Amino acid sequence: MKKTVFLTLYSALFAGVPMLLALGQDVPVGHTYQQWVLFLSLAGFGLLLGLFWLSRLYARDAAPMKFSSTMRWHKYIGYAAGLFMLVHPVLMIARRFMVEESNPLDNFVLLITSPLMLTGIIAWVLLVLIVALAFVRKHFKYQTFRLIHGILSFAFAVFSTWHVIRIGRHSNLVMSVFWILAAGTACISLLLAYFPVRKTSPDKIYEGETHEPA
Repeated sequence: MKKTVFLTLYSALFAGVPMLLALGQDVPVGHTYQQWVLFLSLAGFGLLLGLFWLSRLYARDAAPMKFSSTMRWHKYIGYAAGLFMLVHPVLMIARRFMVEESNPLDNFVLLITSPLMLTGIIAWVLLVLIVALAFVRKHFKYQTFRLIHGILSFAFAVFSTWHVIRIGRHSNLVMSVFWILAAGTACISLLLAYFPVRKTSPDKIYEGETHEPA
C-alpha cells in the first residue's frame, strides 16, 4: 500500500469522520478560534484511537505493510496527535481570554475541580505517561515497554472516550456511537494481541526491525 494512500485513508476515517459529524450539527460556536480548537481536538483524538490499528500489538491489521513502516507511522502520528492533545486543556482555557469579564484563573480552578472533568484529567495524566514513556522506551526491555504501553493505552482509550461522550460539545447520539465503536474496536484489538502474547525476541525495540533512532 502506498504511503500517501494509506495516510489519506487513515486520516479520512479517524480524523475526517468525527469532523464531518461535528460539522453536521447545529452547535453554536462563539469564536473561530474555539471552532478550530474543537475540530482539531476531535481529529487529534480520533487519530490517537486509530493508533491501536497501527501498532505491532495487532500484526494482522498491518499485513499490507511492513512492521517497520507501520510503526514509523505509529510513532510520527502518535507524537503529533499526542502532543496536541496534551495542550488541549490549555487551548480550551485560552479561549476564555476572549470572553469579556471572564477570569481565566477562576475558569482553570473550576476546570480542575469540577467532577465532570475527572475523566478528562485522568485521561490527560495517562496521555502524559504514554508520551513520556515513548520518548524513553529504549531504556526498557521490549516486553516491559510493551506491557506498560498497552495498559496505559487501554486505560486512556476508556477514560478519554468517556470524557468526550460525557461533556463533549458535539456529543450527540451519532457522534457517541462513532466514538464507542472506535474505542471499542481499538480495545478489542489490543486484548486480542495480548491473549495470547506472541513470542518476541526481548532485544527488539518498539519500531521493529529497522532500529531507527527516535
